[in-house]
Order: sequence, then structure tokens, then C-alpha cells
Amino acid sequence: MKKILSALLIAMALFTIVSCGGAEKSVELEEESSTPLTAIVDDGKIAIDNAFYYTHVSGHKDETQRLAYILFEYEQLETVKYQVAYIACTCRGAEVNYYSVAYIELSKEDGSIAYISYDQDSSGHYTAGMYGDSTETWDGTPAKELFKKFREEKLMGASQESINTMASMHGDVDTYSGATVTPNNAVRMLKELFKYHNKNYMN
Repeated sequence: MKKILSALLIAMALFTIVSCGGAEKSVELEEESSTPLTAIVDDGKIAIDNAFYYTHVSGHKDETQRLAYILFEYEQLETVKYQVAYIACTCRGAEVNYYSVAYIELSKEDGSIAYISYDQDSSGHYTAGMYGDSTETWDGTPAKELFKKFREEKLMGASQESINTMASMHGDVDTYSGATVTPNNAVRMLKELFKYHNKNYMN
């Protein structure tokens, strides 16, 4: 009984310490000249080596700098596996502005996309990605299916150079996909992931 009481008192003390002044604490990210990013919590700094900025575009053509998070990173003999969480469509209500998780394998030889999915990994055994956007656009265009076709035809096996030259602001990507921001922001995220990958694995 004494052990349980002691554990309870310790837990209550920790809760009090953590919760006191919790509303006043500010957390922001500071973009520096090179990775890692730095999270500023009050006066302290924490290095963040699994996030990068990308230029997000909304349906109204507004561009903002947003963060993409690398949730999983695993180096293999020929490729590196990534799970990247990022926001694509922001035109819906805040309660359904879900993040998408892209599962990507990039070559260590030339940096090309060996595999990309928002569902199963390349083995077909694990669900490593998540499609977080609308399945259809406001006019009934099957956005999810078009995006899948776009990935299979334009991204799978593509070189970094071919993706970097895509007009990702209401250009080739929108023409292909029916004016949805989903493939636009996927391309924008990939362009920045390439920089991260090249710096860490292509030297």
C-alpha cells in the first residue's frame, strides 16, 4: 500500500510540474542554413533532424512554408526507405485537414524514386502510407484515383531531374490531375526530400 501511495504522489508531483505554466510555453521552429532544424522551447533548443520545409500551395494559389516530418528512415543496400508526413489539401475544414503519409524508397545510386505509395510498402505486406486527402474534388473528379495514376505514370522510377523540372504550380501536374493540389504538394515535398536524401546518402 505504501508503494502504491508513493507512486501516486510522485505521479501527481510530476503532473503538477509539467502542467504548471504549460499554457505559457511556446514551441517554434527556427529555419537555419543547414539541417537539422532547431525547435525552440522557452529558452532551450532541441535539434530536430527528421523534418524539412517545403513550399505548400493551396487551392487559391497561396504559398506557405510548411514542415514535412520523416517518421521512418531505414537505409538498405541499394535504397533508403522513408515515411514522410505532410499536409497537402488545406481547403477543407480544420477537423478533416488530415496529414498524408507517403512511403518512399529512394535509390542510393542516383537518387531516383524506386517506389512511392500512400498505402502498402514495396513488399505488399505492410501498410506504410496513408492518403489523407479527399477521394473526389468538389465537382466529382476522382482525385484519389487520378493521383494514384499520376504516381504510377509520372513518379514511380522517375529521376530527381525529371521531378525537379516539373512545373508544380498550376502547370503540368495540375493539367494531369484535374486541378487538385494533392499531386502539386507531393511533388513539392519530394523536391525537398531529395535534398535531404542527397545530403545524407549521395555524398
